[in-house]
Amino acid sequence: MYVGVAKLSLVIGDAHSLKEKRMVLRPIKDRVRERLHVTVNEVGEHDTWQRAELGCAIVSADRAKVLELIDDVVRVAMSVGGAQIVGIAKDVTTFDAPSVPFTPVDERTGSGDKAAGSDDWVPEEWQHLVDGMDK
Repeated sequence: MYVGVAKLSLVIGDAHSLKEKRMVLRPIKDRVRERLHVTVNEVGEHDTWQRAELGCAIVSADRAKVLELIDDVVRVAMSVGGAQIVGIAKDVTTFDAPSVPFTPVDERTGSGDKAAGSDDWVPEEWQHLVDGMDK
């Protein structure tokens, strides 16, 4: 499995408030989501009116597909207008971590793996209370 991440650095020359900045970013994010089914979020420069950083992550079994989708995100973002892309950072990495056993969380108590009977999760200073409950 391949994981690709991209960060787009934008300049929004006509923005004079955070509200105007958001009015430029929203159509970019919406268009990318509609056309490519990729979610793009603001990941930096949150409080700066005329600068923004947008980020996305893409997962695929094919490395070339990941790179192609990242390039498509950039192309679609550029086509919307209102902002100038001044920098792009992208990376693709292989993710091949082994699977581990999964224990579902009991939604009623939120206890998850704690319900399996092990007292390892109990802090030492409370262990005497747990030991007293077993008797």
